[in-house]
Amino acid sequence: MVQVSKQSVQQWMLIEHLARKHGFEEKIAQLEKKYGMTYAEFENRIKTAEIEIFEEWDDSIDWGSYVDFLYDTNQQIEEIKRGNFELTGEKAL
Repeated sequence: MVQVSKQSVQQWMLIEHLARKHGFEEKIAQLEKKYGMTYAEFENRIKTAEIEIFEEWDDSIDWGSYVDFLYDTNQQIEEIKRGNFELTGEKAL
C-alpha cells in the first residue's frame, strides 16, 4: 500500500488550482484586450447598448463565467493553503 502525506496532496491540489487560475486569467486578459476594457465596464456597456450584438452578448456570458470561476478558484486556493481540503470520489485513492 502506498501512503501519501497530506502535504504532498496539498501541493498537488495547489498546483492544479494555480494552473486553472492561470487559464481563467488568460481568457479574461484576451477579452480585456479584445474590447479594451474591464469586465465591469463591458457589462455596463452591454446593459446600456441600444442595439444587441450577438457576439458581444456571447462574449459577455463567457467573460462573466471566467470572472466567477476565477473568484471561486482564488477562494479554493486560499482554503488549500490553509489545509482546508478534502478528497472525495475517484481522486481519493
